[in-house]
Amino acid sequence: MRLALFLLIPALFAADPPKLPEPFRTLSDLASAAPPEFAADALLRMVESRKLADPAARRSLLEQAFQLASAAKFPIRMQGVTGTTTDTASGSLNDAYALGFDALSLQSRAVRDMLPLDPAKARALFTEITRPALAPLTCDDALVYDPSAFYLALAAIDGSAFTPQEKAKDAPFNLMLDEIGQMTSPSQIAPLAVAIESASVTAIQRDHLRARFNSLIQNMPADDRSLSAAPEQYRSKGHDCAAPKLDHYWQSATAKQLLDAGKKLRFGPRGQLADSDHSSAQWQQDLIDYLNLIAAWTPDQEPSPAIYFHERCLVYTSLLDLVPSGPESEKILAEYVDFVGNSSLYDQSPGEWFVEPSKLLDRARTDRTRHAKVLNAFDRSGNPVLVLEVALDRTFDTQ
Repeated sequence: MRLALFLLIPALFAADPPKLPEPFRTLSDLASAAPPEFAADALLRMVESRKLADPAARRSLLEQAFQLASAAKFPIRMQGVTGTTTDTASGSLNDAYALGFDALSLQSRAVRDMLPLDPAKARALFTEITRPALAPLTCDDALVYDPSAFYLALAAIDGSAFTPQEKAKDAPFNLMLDEIGQMTSPSQIAPLAVAIESASVTAIQRDHLRARFNSLIQNMPADDRSLSAAPEQYRSKGHDCAAPKLDHYWQSATAKQLLDAGKKLRFGPRGQLADSDHSSAQWQQDLIDYLNLIAAWTPDQEPSPAIYFHERCLVYTSLLDLVPSGPESEKILAEYVDFVGNSSLYDQSPGEWFVEPSKLLDRARTDRTRHAKVLNAFDRSGNPVLVLEVALDRTFDTQ
């Protein structure tokens, strides 16, 4: 499904939509070269910028975004279990999911953006949202489902998308009742409960929804990890989980060597290093030695290519914070962008891949000079997503 829609991306952009003015036409062209989750996000950001005046153009972009989103690599957002997200593989995934590049979040976002423009169309899109199968988790799992974006869209549709005549026929109540009937995972309990309390229904109908909701909770399929992560009032006794299995970073001999050498470079042998020491001959030699260690580092030295990717990006990011502005810093930035831009993770898991360049860009926003250098390096990379992100950043001035 993902490959088929990915091949259809150019057709989606070329399907005779209203002509876009600049800079939106250029942004749309750049988006067409990116993986579907990034293309969908870009189109949504264009609409959400409130700088595109034509309602027909906004509707067209939202419909394109909705269709593209269905091919996102991540079907649903997940969250890391509390206390498991520091220097772990699941922590990087938690950060990636938080960017909202999963199909359910993107499609739900398109529905909410469509609602003020065309309530009937928003309802139609809502009914087309792909509902991912929420397979039961085990206590070993370090990530739990987070379908909250979908239930925010449900609440918005329930409250704003029905005509007075439809409300008189109990359409909002029936919609909410239908969604309660489709609840299959403990991860849906908390966000659905919030949607029920905000539903546009009578007091009697709300009581009926609550009763139906509570009856289904009692017969919820076993899922100890999701139940352990649920709010306390929805937990059942005997369903507590201990800490999940984690893939920690910095476990290989090479990674430990780089971590220790990086600490020495930052703090010195005595744990205290002044900024002025960065110009010393010894520190400069230590930096050269450290860069040589990085250059010799290969994916086969780590438990997985993804762990290698995140660890190496963390090393580069730490160096960019540490090395004073100048030729050496610019060289490190160029190496980082080359590494990221050519990583196989871009094709295998684009949302997870983007978490690292996204973090670097966010860190650079506090310094206009550094921010501009990062944008320029991304722009020169030739990577479709990095180039697109630069264009969006510059157009909408998110700093």
